[in-house]
Amino acid sequence: MTESLAAVQLSEGPAKQEAVSGGPFGIKGLAWAIFEGARNPYYNLIVIYIFAPYFADVMVGGGELGLTLSGLTITMAGIVTALTAPLLGVVADKAGRRKPPIFVFMAVMAVCSFALWWARPEGPLTMWPTMVVLAIAYCCYGYSEVLHNAMLPSAGRPSALPIISGLGLSMGNLLSVGILFFFLFGLLLPGSGLPFSADTQVIPLDTATHEPQRFAGPFVAVWMTLLLIPFFVFMPDGVSKGKSWKQAAADVFRGEDRHSGKPQTLIQRVSVFKNYLAQLFREHPHTMRFLIARTIYADAMAALLTLGAVFAKTFLGWSGVEILFFGITGVLFGAVGGFVGGYLDRVLGPKLALVWELAILTILLLLQLSITPDALLFGLIPSGTPIWSSPFFDTLSDVTYFLFVIPVAIAVVASISSSRYMLVHIAPHDRIGEFFGLYAIAGTVTVWMGPGLVSLLTWLTGNQRIGMGGIGFMFLMGLIILWKVHAPKRGFDA
Repeated sequence: MTESLAAVQLSEGPAKQEAVSGGPFGIKGLAWAIFEGARNPYYNLIVIYIFAPYFADVMVGGGELGLTLSGLTITMAGIVTALTAPLLGVVADKAGRRKPPIFVFMAVMAVCSFALWWARPEGPLTMWPTMVVLAIAYCCYGYSEVLHNAMLPSAGRPSALPIISGLGLSMGNLLSVGILFFFLFGLLLPGSGLPFSADTQVIPLDTATHEPQRFAGPFVAVWMTLLLIPFFVFMPDGVSKGKSWKQAAADVFRGEDRHSGKPQTLIQRVSVFKNYLAQLFREHPHTMRFLIARTIYADAMAALLTLGAVFAKTFLGWSGVEILFFGITGVLFGAVGGFVGGYLDRVLGPKLALVWELAILTILLLLQLSITPDALLFGLIPSGTPIWSSPFFDTLSDVTYFLFVIPVAIAVVASISSSRYMLVHIAPHDRIGEFFGLYAIAGTVTVWMGPGLVSLLTWLTGNQRIGMGGIGFMFLMGLIILWKVHAPKRGFDA
């Protein structure tokens, strides 16, 4: 008998879903989408562009150790999230209300973010406690994503859900760009003497003690608190009252045999899951092979995004202003990647489109790693001398590395777009929802792998470029596995 995903969950099934109505721009849809606008700035400000480079350079001391500990923080949090988030999703399906635990996770995130104001080398929040605070907030970020995604069916009628989902992503990205502009022109550039800068900061902060970077924490905490109000007021849980979270968690962790009703042992539950995966590999080997490839190269892209700014700070010595310019440019040009991916999918098909996109990313990464503060192409072209009188990007190395963000951002977003269409192209039509569930899980449970490899290689070799080179190895592994995936000539409309 075919095992379903429900059998893997070992639960009695989800709480009863209420009838849902509402369009993509109805009050429920907007309330669901604004959650992304409240939460995503945490990732861009804290994890990538503002606080993370400050932590690696100032609190850790920069260099190889800065990159190593930054990657280690993400790795620790990623492993914890990977081990617990799938179980949280199963418990959420059995329990009734989802907003109470979301409130708890977001409150913890806000407290952790606010605490980063006191993150300084001399204390009171020193290096190791700061790593713990960052890891806790990162876990809560992942947990809130699981529960928020589970509420999407309650945000509007089925035909409106794709638009609502896209609206959430767009809102998160656009608001993040706006906040980055605020930090750049309102806090970091004022007083620099540049023609497009103001004379004074919007909020008076001491740049000598890195207050603008530390202010990102309290800013995110207040931002989340305010923007989450519409979500909690207008977004319904969408399910009839089910079991309590305590009862649901007890059922999931205890497990029951479907035939006898007796609690299952851990070995029995692992056996069910193993048999389920084995059956999928027998019946749909190419789809499962693609999911493995996607897991590997998606982890590589996650590491490239989360550690790229840290590398620029610790290796190239960029300032916070330069990193913000870098980040804003990447986010803006990343929007072009969706169109590029769609065009390549139509012209080449999703498999060849992905092959080209990943190959280009690998080559771009190699070229980026050929740059040092003094030379390009592994020393062939001297580039450390200032080429113009500017406080930012004044050497050929800086300008070249900065310009690489444009094709990298386009290729990353294009590959994300092509990956989604690739699954639609090759997965069985009658089980597309099940495979998209596996697709989401595969992108979550190993998100620590890329940063972990970078951290390990940097620590072992004492060389940041070798550490970042681990990302290229993962791209190549994903490419090799992807190349062996058979993709039919036509996909969903075949």
